[in-house]
Amino acid sequence: MPHNENDIQDLYQKWLSSPTPALCVRLAGKLHNSDRNTEALEVARRGLLSWKDNISVNVIFGRCALGEKLADEAQEVFEKVVSIDPLNLIAIKGLAQIHFEQKNWDRAIELFEEYLFEYPGDPEVEEMLKISREKKNDAAREARETGQDVAYPETGRMASILAAQKTTEVGSGSVADNSGNTPKDVIAPVEPANRAPRSLLNLFTPEECEELGLSAYEK
Repeated sequence: MPHNENDIQDLYQKWLSSPTPALCVRLAGKLHNSDRNTEALEVARRGLLSWKDNISVNVIFGRCALGEKLADEAQEVFEKVVSIDPLNLIAIKGLAQIHFEQKNWDRAIELFEEYLFEYPGDPEVEEMLKISREKKNDAAREARETGQDVAYPETGRMASILAAQKTTEVGSGSVADNSGNTPKDVIAPVEPANRAPRSLLNLFTPEECEELGLSAYEK
């Protein structure tokens, strides 16, 4: 019998006779790493029912739930873990992977960046972060090209640029005819929604201009 199998059987005997949170985590982890994820999830679920507030039990349950494609259950426990332990890297990475699979690019990027800030140099996460950023930019570009609404960041600079894009209303800003009267049906020219005065555009970096599809006009 392989050494790892001996360890699993030994842990199983201890788990069945006297279950504890530590045994739950060790046994479920061993099973999960041995590709026996159905068994691992069963052990982790039993542990979660007994010790619902134990961080380690929640984490191992989340990992096993992900292995069984139970994203909703995994997300629920990972969110709980992060609310209690904001620097739990396993939970952060698990949440990031879930949002990546669900194509929630903004949240995935936020979580991957947070993970790499605490644990730099993870090539898998770096690659997923790169893909997330590319997908987000592709989605924004497609939205602009098809005329869909683009979700702009709620920042002071964005508020300034959006304020400059408001259309000119009919009235005092209308164009007068040769008689000096202001025709009611004449509207002052309106700049396209993705353009802004150069003075405001300078508030953005070239990368931000490209991402938001902004270009300048002389005011």
